[in-house]
Amino acid sequence: MAYYMIHVCNQRLWYVRDFLIPSMLEQGIEPDHILVYRDKNSIGNLRAWVDSCNRLYTQCARDDIDGVWHLQDDVVICKDFKERTENYDSGIVCGFTCIYNVMPVSGRFKLKEEKMWYSFPCIRIPTYVLKGFIDWANINLWQSQYFRENVMRNNADDLVFREWLYDNYKETQELNLAPNLVNHIDYLIDGSIVNKGRDRDTTSIFWEDNEMLTKLKESIDEYKRIKND
Repeated sequence: MAYYMIHVCNQRLWYVRDFLIPSMLEQGIEPDHILVYRDKNSIGNLRAWVDSCNRLYTQCARDDIDGVWHLQDDVVICKDFKERTENYDSGIVCGFTCIYNVMPVSGRFKLKEEKMWYSFPCIRIPTYVLKGFIDWANINLWQSQYFRENVMRNNADDLVFREWLYDNYKETQELNLAPNLVNHIDYLIDGSIVNKGRDRDTTSIFWEDNEMLTKLKESIDEYKRIKND
């Protein structure tokens, strides 16, 4: 069975706890296969990503887990999320894309072709890749001139990881999976945390479960109404 890590900030804990995790359990995912990394001390986007990778690798090595699906805290899963993540539970898999990718195409590509999606809302990362990343990041990222602006702003975890992959795993294949496994719904839960004021559409390009979006919106509206009464 597949394993999952949800990366959550303090502001989104309510959504992960009351909506995202229950939706995963409802599809039959085992509770002990859902790992949660909470940026409890608000160390921020890039630093929290590296910290989560360090902690996750320790658990993967201990429990002999060969890869994990990473989910952000502002997504809704598709209706067959469990089935499809288990069917595609190998290698690097991108389960989301939006208009930030120019002319996004689905399928399998070598990383040197540079067609990998910005897919941090949902991406499968093999443990050996995770190990390579933290070995590099723990020592080199914070002094990197190439990523200097990202380090100073403490942002762009997806860009840093993708660029690192391109440099180090050129012959490795990755899969851009359509229909997407998740959709981005930060607009339903008080907007972006990192990019305040963003006015671009960041929802999935390859999404087929609009009924789930409608139900989620209704459930969140009701949740907020009860909370504010």
